[in-house]
Amino acid sequence: MLEKGKITAGEFQIIVITITVGSSILVAPSLLATLAKQDAWIASVLTIIIGLLFIFIYNQLASLYPSMTYVECNEKLFGKWIGKITALLYLFYVYHLCAALLREIGDFLTTQVMVETPIQMIMIMFLFVSLIGVRLGIEVICRTAVIFFPWIIILLFMLFFLLIPEIKFENIQPIFGEGIKPIMKGSFSNLGLPYLELIVFLMITPYVTEKAKIKNAFYKGTIIGGIIITILITFSTLILGSDFTSRHAYPSYILGKKIRLADFIERIEVIVAIIWFFTMYFKLTIFYYVLSLGLAQLFGLKNYQILLYPLAFLIITFSIIAHPDIVHLQNFILKTWTPYSLTICFFLPLLLLVIGKIRKKKSASKASKQL
Repeated sequence: MLEKGKITAGEFQIIVITITVGSSILVAPSLLATLAKQDAWIASVLTIIIGLLFIFIYNQLASLYPSMTYVECNEKLFGKWIGKITALLYLFYVYHLCAALLREIGDFLTTQVMVETPIQMIMIMFLFVSLIGVRLGIEVICRTAVIFFPWIIILLFMLFFLLIPEIKFENIQPIFGEGIKPIMKGSFSNLGLPYLELIVFLMITPYVTEKAKIKNAFYKGTIIGGIIITILITFSTLILGSDFTSRHAYPSYILGKKIRLADFIERIEVIVAIIWFFTMYFKLTIFYYVLSLGLAQLFGLKNYQILLYPLAFLIITFSIIAHPDIVHLQNFILKTWTPYSLTICFFLPLLLLVIGKIRKKKSASKASKQL
């Protein structure tokens, strides 16, 4: 077994929340406000409901073969060669996601915080820290997330509480002002970020010790993460307005600049930056871990750690080539990411689940005939 670490259902739930919030804390408000305008919060609620359908499929697939990762399920159900091809498609998706996340980190820091620092250096340093986490394995990653999780929640609560005086309810009026179509468009675009990405947890479920609690942990983690994103989108729209939110790349970061308390506490956008750093670190680390573990299983390697340094080089290179600038990345997320994610993270797992269910029924009927 490539991974000997074990995690509890509670740790699994916390890492699901952290990854669900992930990059969405900065990107989601702008994405939804562009399409759904002042009804962005409604689109976000709708996305959570649709997102739970994907979690239902992932949970069914995880319970079908509890001791197997998603890569191993592909080979078992599709056969050796077709299974390897579909698993490779999935792993390329994870690889692309790692590169996009790293690019997002670089873009945010070079445009908002460290404007004179070369983007390549930021990405190399961040990925190196992530690599250390991946080397230590899933158990250490999840337990570290548990340590930092209370701080993420405290900082989020502080942010929302301090922003209450800045709320302007006229910014979300009229509700359904543009009809249902923009809401549906916004909801569709938001599916790929983050709900379809949660398929990565099918590589982690075999290492959860409390198998009976996985389903509830997965559902709860997704709902809590989705609620946090929805609250953030609602605050962005209420305070900044849908027009400003759609035009700015990182509206939630601007929210921090709006905080003023007793004329001496102001511009504490560092709260948003710290929350985002924590969640992005764990998101990138989990995806990096899944990529290295999946490739090791695909090629029959005895140790996934030998892949870490070559993959680090490939991720950094691809992040620069695939998304040359921030505008390209934002357009890709807005127009391409969801259809791309649906193919890899919905249609293929659904097909896998149908084949798996049919095979289970056949084997069950054979066993009953023999008896």
